Amino acid sequence: MRMMAPRTYHADGAQLFRHPNGSAELGVVLEVQRRWDPEKQWIWLLYVAHMTVRLRVRTVLLVYCSDPAVAARYKKLFDPEDRSVPLRPIIFSPLDVPRVVDVEEARTDPVFAVFSVICHGGDADIDDLFPALAAALETVSTETGTSYDDIVRAGLPPDARARWEAYMVKTDGHRFYSDYYRELDARSRADERSRSVLAVLEERGVPVSDAARERILACGDLDRLDTWLRRAITATSVDDVIRD
Repeated sequence: MRMMAPRTYHADGAQLFRHPNGSAELGVVLEVQRRWDPEKQWIWLLYVAHMTVRLRVRTVLLVYCSDPAVAARYKKLFDPEDRSVPLRPIIFSPLDVPRVVDVEEARTDPVFAVFSVICHGGDADIDDLFPALAAALETVSTETGTSYDDIVRAGLPPDARARWEAYMVKTDGHRFYSDYYRELDARSRADERSRSVLAVLEERGVPVSDAARERILACGDLDRLDTWLRRAITATSVDDVIRD
């Protein structure tokens, strides 16, 4: 007889819901499944059984599949109930997550607004969700808003993330949630100022070498750029503008 050493398994997340009287009412095991793995059906049984036995609570398994095709395969896998320990997980994909575009709905449930944007990050019209999400972030504390915004930027594809960041910087009255946006905004203003310096010099017919142009465009100091812009109005050479 061969003895098998027990292994330790950890789910991606777990949540315990309690009754108002304090007793455990429902356990939820959360799994994020990005690819097809038929072995997971047995590991998931361990997750649910562990929480059920340990906390003496009814437990459900919630599985999020980022790929709808993977979600469909898992749903089909659990259609028959012919196992000694039946498992009927709730399996869903981005296609099952509503798009939150209503501002009031987003303000009521900021967490879901964040989740909705991440799930639909690959949509061509993802920008339609940004106003509602920005409004949702205004309803929470600065610390929480910063955390939510970090989650959104980490969860979006590169193109959608860049569009979200641009929206956050350009939206009038937006309350910046992190130094990241302050730096991004400062960089944007510096780019505008440096191009103004070059535009004035070009308009006045002052030659600008490639090295000088590169230095002006690379400058991120707004005070220095303001000085250069004032000098550009009367300078006869680019060296007169960027001298120290």
